[in-house]
Amino acid sequence: MNTVVQFYRKGPPNVVINGEQIPEAAIAEAMIDYADAPKPREAAVRSLVVRTLLRQRAVALQIEAETAEAALEKVLEREVEMPPVSDEEIRRYFDGNRKKFRSGDLFEVRHILFDTKAGDSDPEVLKKAERALFHLKNDPASFERVAREESICSSSKTGGQLGQISEGAVVPEFWSALTAFGKTGLLPQLVESRFGHHVVQVDRVALGQDLPFEAVEARIRVFLAQLIEQRKHQEYLARLIEQSDIRGVDLSDQKQQPAGPGLPAE
Repeated sequence: MNTVVQFYRKGPPNVVINGEQIPEAAIAEAMIDYADAPKPREAAVRSLVVRTLLRQRAVALQIEAETAEAALEKVLEREVEMPPVSDEEIRRYFDGNRKKFRSGDLFEVRHILFDTKAGDSDPEVLKKAERALFHLKNDPASFERVAREESICSSSKTGGQLGQISEGAVVPEFWSALTAFGKTGLLPQLVESRFGHHVVQVDRVALGQDLPFEAVEARIRVFLAQLIEQRKHQEYLARLIEQSDIRGVDLSDQKQQPAGPGLPAE
């Protein structure tokens, strides 16, 4: 007699919050918003658990609002006390982060791009870029001609002109080379980026200046207030999690942690 053995795929456990089950359909719908997360279902479940806890708390507090989102916001407003940011905290953050408070550097730049990043790139292309750099060190006036003849960038039509650029206008590795050089002239080495190798000429430089405290005080106050709000909300949610009966998901990593000294880190 043959024995037939059937195997059943075990589905995910039911997620139950204080006796209220989150439907699988709701989890599946929420997963669409977390498609790029390493674990989409886990991320969706965590989000729904938080929303469920806040909604249950809104009911307990008899909070009324026009929308569910407004009700959740009212719960946080009523339950979480936000300490004001003191002038001393703002000054301390400013003094400890001076490099963040500068007007931006500006560079007027020309470049010649060689396609050394293509999958079928010829090793001779890099040698060609090196020869161009050597040539321009001895004959800088020929930069425009070489750019028109050799560069694969669309800027070749204007002699390699990129115009006036600031941070964020070019890829980070290109910007780092500019700021490290920090002056006018032909960069002595090729600049390698995700697009290839560049011969770079800096025509003008306007280095940023340190901003005074008065110019950034309001911005720091808003920034620190947002950090404190985020931390206080996390602490409140951690308390809700500890006080609740949550099944089907592990939220142990979200339980309340002791607050560290000083201001929250950026």
